[in-house]
Amino acid sequence: MIRPAKKTRTGLCFCEAQFCFFMSDILFDFCYIFHMFSNSISFSKKILICLIAEILNVLSVLFFYNTLHIPLFFDTIFTVAVVFYLGLVPALFVSVGYNLINSIAWYVKQGSFDPFVFLYAFCGIAIVISTWFIARRKDEFKISLSITILYLLLIALISSFFSVVIGGVIDYFHLKYQNVPDMMNPIKNFINAFLQLKFSMISSCIVAQIPISFTDRLIATFAGYGVYKLTSIVLEGR
Repeated sequence: MIRPAKKTRTGLCFCEAQFCFFMSDILFDFCYIFHMFSNSISFSKKILICLIAEILNVLSVLFFYNTLHIPLFFDTIFTVAVVFYLGLVPALFVSVGYNLINSIAWYVKQGSFDPFVFLYAFCGIAIVISTWFIARRKDEFKISLSITILYLLLIALISSFFSVVIGGVIDYFHLKYQNVPDMMNPIKNFINAFLQLKFSMISSCIVAQIPISFTDRLIATFAGYGVYKLTSIVLEGR
């Protein structure tokens, strides 16, 4: 009876050690990247780039969603570019800033404040962190085109998973407490369809996000990386 307990504890200690090494590696990489960009790009230049990315995110939504009525978000293309070009912290500011602007625009348009609109910032934060987790090793993207595509597909898959789950949960509470469905018609239609199939409310809200969120993340990830490469060529000639 003593041996299994000892073996289990050893296994736990090994897992704990691996987790600590994993977290320390992330912290070291974050500090290295932040230090590297702090030295190579001035603070004022960072602010300017973030402001431009913020404006372009807003214009992207206005053009693709509001004008062309394409049922995709397109609000993180330039946030993804900032992740690759400046790193985690600036991209988080861009992401949260966009949702703040969106909340203010909603208040001006509707005449009332909806706290759930700003809660979608958690989707943006999760997208930024999951993108940075792989983008921080962007030197490996240079190995070959196929490696770059595989990495970008992995980013799209991971970020879409978080977007689907978090967005679905927010939709669920938004619908439950304020009876406000998702603003995007395809998602509203998907939710209604799954409810008619006797899915639970929470399941319907989450599953309905899958086709839209995955398509959006796929396009935004590749487009954001393209913007990053173009920015690198224009600003730094590399």
